[in-house]
Amino acid sequence: MTRPRVAHLTTVHHPSDPRIFWKQAVSLRRAGFEVSLVARHTRRETVEGVEIVPLPPAKGRYRRVFLQPRAYRLARSLRAAVYHVHDPELIPLAYALKRATGARVVYDVHENNFVQRSLERSLAARLERWCFGWADHVVLAEESYETVLPARTPRTVILNYFRPFGQPLPRRHTPSRPAFRLLAAGVQAADRGLDALLDLAAMARAQGLPWRLTLAGVCFVARHRRAAARRIAREGLGEVVERVGWDAYVPWPALEPHYAEADVGLALFDANPNYVASVPTKFYEYLFYGLPILCSDFPLWRRFVERHGCGAVVPPGDAAGAFQVLRHWYADPARYAHLSEAAAGAASGYLWPVMERRLVDLYEKLLARPG
Repeated sequence: MTRPRVAHLTTVHHPSDPRIFWKQAVSLRRAGFEVSLVARHTRRETVEGVEIVPLPPAKGRYRRVFLQPRAYRLARSLRAAVYHVHDPELIPLAYALKRATGARVVYDVHENNFVQRSLERSLAARLERWCFGWADHVVLAEESYETVLPARTPRTVILNYFRPFGQPLPRRHTPSRPAFRLLAAGVQAADRGLDALLDLAAMARAQGLPWRLTLAGVCFVARHRRAAARRIAREGLGEVVERVGWDAYVPWPALEPHYAEADVGLALFDANPNYVASVPTKFYEYLFYGLPILCSDFPLWRRFVERHGCGAVVPPGDAAGAFQVLRHWYADPARYAHLSEAAAGAASGYLWPVMERRLVDLYEKLLARPG
């Protein structure tokens, strides 16, 4: 049975964003809803049954402001029963849609803007605080985000569990020999440990170890890209470091082979308040591919790794400590195999169907309520 039309809206995220498209939009389409996604894209098309309604490209948050009138017109023309909004900058647009159409509005909190100190984050937090008072429902990507919501605000936690695309079951991994392939997946940035990762690569090269580091994901900040590129050239790290994406968004199908080929998953982030209280999506991905996790020593991350016995933690920025852990794993295949088995064994507890059911239930209940 065909269910009502729902529309997801973003001017910030790529139309192939894993959370927005591959998990939420595709799941709702499979549950019988008519689903549209309004996002920056080159053409109107239907992918996996989801209609992508294109907005023109616009780089930078200031230029994105000029997309709002068109985004409003396109969204309203869809006559959706639910508008699911993913960006703080679209909150006023969502309010206008709610007032003009009477549709339900769901606001999706992707990160905690209340703990980050910048003018942009402060403005986003103000918009969100206002939104929490009138949105029909708030979806949270992390349990820790609940602390910023008023008690009366209806909410559902939809974690970024992993949705398998190829093989249906987690894999146990045998480390490659003689190479040892290290993967740092996701957005690359200075506060996501980019310097520490390059330190790690430099140490491996200096020791003559046949290791390879893959930086798989876009680096949005041009000055971070330039600084890293200069260092890679200056220190001859090109034979150790592979950059995938780097200056362009990498959709999941292009990333997946790098997970399948890797031996270890890295997350050597700095102690940004938004990171320390959230389990990275990459943890769920690393587990599925049987990759032992080596990450920064934040209490939440430490508990995750220790609970599953799937890796180790080091102080933020401690590339030397990370290097020693990796040397131990590399020299002790039995220890490595134990960690890989533990990672794959834990993966089944973090698969997307659990959250998919939660998402569909939310929509069903939301639409069953009288207007």
